[in-house]
Amino acid sequence: NSNTKIQRNCENKKFMPPEKIKALPENIMLNQELIQEAICLGCTKAKVILTKTISIANWMKLQCQYGCSQYGSLLTCPPYTPDSEEMSEVLIEYDKALLINASPEVNVREIVVHLEKRLKDKGFSKAFGLSAKPCDLCDPCTIATNCQFPEKARPTLQACGIDVNETISSNGWDDLGKQSPCTPTHAIGMVLMY
Repeated sequence: NSNTKIQRNCENKKFMPPEKIKALPENIMLNQELIQEAICLGCTKAKVILTKTISIANWMKLQCQYGCSQYGSLLTCPPYTPDSEEMSEVLIEYDKALLINASPEVNVREIVVHLEKRLKDKGFSKAFGLSAKPCDLCDPCTIATNCQFPEKARPTLQACGIDVNETISSNGWDDLGKQSPCTPTHAIGMVLMY
């Protein structure tokens, strides 16, 4: 598929920082490398943000519960995902996240899983990706048993109580306009880093 081809192209390219920034601390080099890789994988934007700029909202669960046909039918959606209170506690354990935006035809879930794995390979064992759209790996979802693809399935940002519009606005991405959760045009993802 096209994402696999993009990924192969990306793996063949090595991030080469300009001479002037070779002396930067290792974590800044990693940030630049991740941003470059996200762009190479099909993202239109990528930015390392502070987790304290991620907006958590209790009302997000109501939008899922009373506005989405996926509620209760996918393991990556409420009520099976962390709620806003749990997510607030999770975010305390992280300082930074990689925020990404992709074009609608790119699979954001695949990108965040790839970047999460990349971080884990570099020793960041608590890296975790969050996607833009509900999981579509199984039809129907195997709620009665266990997830068949736990290495690929990731919850959506809004399923975990993250207010995507407020988060992208507070991080300077107002030009993206309002994002409608779980729609074909919604292509915001995130990888919690360290």
